Amino acid sequence: MKEYPHLSVVLDEVSAREGHAEGQAPWWTYCAEVLDHVRVPYDVVPAIGDLGLDGPGVLLFPEAPSLPDDQAAAVRAWVEGGGALLCTGAGSLGAAFGVAEVDPVADGYVLIDGADGWLDGVDVPLRAQGGNKLAVGTDAVVLASWAHDKTPAIVLVHLGLGVAIFSGVDIWQSIVRIQQGDPVYTDGVPAADGSAAVDDGSLKCDDGIVLSYETDREVPPQSAVRRAEGRAGLDPVPIFHRPHADLWRGAFLQLLLGAARHCGVVLPWLYYWPAGVPAVAHLSVDSDRNSIEDAATSLDLFDEIGVRTTWCHVYPGGYDTATVERIGAAGHEHALHFNAVGDADIASWGWAQLRAQHAWAQAMTGHEEIVSNKNHYTRWEGWDEFYRWCVRLGIEIDETRGPSKRGNVGFPFGTAHLAKPMSGTRRLDVLMLPMHAQDLAWTTHESVRNVILDQVVAQHGVAHFLFHPVHLHRRSFVRDACRDVVAEATRRGLPWWTAAQLNAWERLRRNVVLDVRHEAGGGLAISAHAPNAIPGAAIMLPLPDPSAQVETAWSDSGSPVRPAVVERHGMTMLELATDLAEGTTTLHVTWAAVAAAPDGELVR
Repeated sequence: MKEYPHLSVVLDEVSAREGHAEGQAPWWTYCAEVLDHVRVPYDVVPAIGDLGLDGPGVLLFPEAPSLPDDQAAAVRAWVEGGGALLCTGAGSLGAAFGVAEVDPVADGYVLIDGADGWLDGVDVPLRAQGGNKLAVGTDAVVLASWAHDKTPAIVLVHLGLGVAIFSGVDIWQSIVRIQQGDPVYTDGVPAADGSAAVDDGSLKCDDGIVLSYETDREVPPQSAVRRAEGRAGLDPVPIFHRPHADLWRGAFLQLLLGAARHCGVVLPWLYYWPAGVPAVAHLSVDSDRNSIEDAATSLDLFDEIGVRTTWCHVYPGGYDTATVERIGAAGHEHALHFNAVGDADIASWGWAQLRAQHAWAQAMTGHEEIVSNKNHYTRWEGWDEFYRWCVRLGIEIDETRGPSKRGNVGFPFGTAHLAKPMSGTRRLDVLMLPMHAQDLAWTTHESVRNVILDQVVAQHGVAHFLFHPVHLHRRSFVRDACRDVVAEATRRGLPWWTAAQLNAWERLRRNVVLDVRHEAGGGLAISAHAPNAIPGAAIMLPLPDPSAQVETAWSDSGSPVRPAVVERHGMTMLELATDLAEGTTTLHVTWAAVAAAPDGELVR
């Protein structure tokens, strides 16, 4: 068997640490998080000199390198011979391909019309944090342009048998800063229309929103949801209707897999969810007031609609033993609702207070494994310190990052995906679960529901809706809104998972390592190395040709393999659904409509 060429990432972690010590933010190191979430196989090399440029493959520079002329010429020759190059920035390497950085862009917007066929068109200008305008030769294909002056932002150069793609957009900085926001030390600037008065004297996540209230929001369509009863005066307002960080992730993945396919390289990846699941939904509950009556009404409702929730318990007080036991017996997750709003003795911002409240939640619920948290009122200070506390404490997933005002619901942090936060030159071992809306029909107009679900399904992420028992108990129309969002998500094929389930699944799949080999006759052998069994996993393969058809698909383990053609991130994929056993599972695929060339490589 011949091992297929794969992806090499030039990532100099020593230089990143040195630069960070001098005050430079090494945003480019976050490319590892983007790749790890997708679970595409890749190797890391600290410098281009450590990589033998021999044969086809994919080479990623997440930061523009400063290469001597001989190394830049070697990369150019490798691309010309059939390699695929992706580079953030241009630097001295870009000069070898006729691409140069000109003016910097600290904060801008990028237009992607999709006319070239490499990227899907995006119906809004995408927010970009950092980058440069590019100057290119006449033979370059412009894939994306800066909105303010239409200069090139992402370009593609065909060279011989290969292809080189240069991004003037700092994709990594854009993803990180949009999804983590800016550090919070003071109140944020409110929306001019009064719909998001974040300047309320309480520091919280949405004080650090990077996206713009003026240019990144839109009023949702009102025809989607109409209710005779409802809160008087609760009219639709503009919301963050597009997940900008996820759209950048998707664009990068399209470029990566498209460049690989162009050069005959197969890059498998592990889908985010079980096979056939388009996306996942999550319902969280905040126990504000700790009312037994509120809880009973909510539990009755959740029993009726068949949904399991993550129940975030707030200090002080707590429920009585019978209510706590009923929550657990119904399959709901016990979680913490960290209180730092100053209304009790230890209800203030700090490590000691978080640790004490976590211990209180363990004692109150009788449940030692409290792995999930959401901060009361989405309280936040600083940038990454709370995530560092979570790691120390054993909180593995935090779902704080979301809206506190009706005018910043939707995707204020640009994402529906689970991700690890950046901290200096590293990622912290805690998952960020974004929140999208609170208390439909009471705090948030229901017209946002389908906007959120549409985008979450398109990005294959998590739709997170929060409800408070007090509103479910007091208002029948809020209960109806809860029924309807659960029914609509379920109709679309989204299962409802708790935060603990999301955390466990994501951590399971992040331990899987894939590799792919070429077999005689043009077939493929895809091996999945998993320390734990994963039932219903889905390995994705970009189809080598639009007309390709699977002839056979089987597993060494004897588990059934169910091939299906699906659309993921705007690309046609072969989904191989199977149960991954502990250890190594190898899947074999042969093609009926793809011929094998004499040299054994796949013919497009």
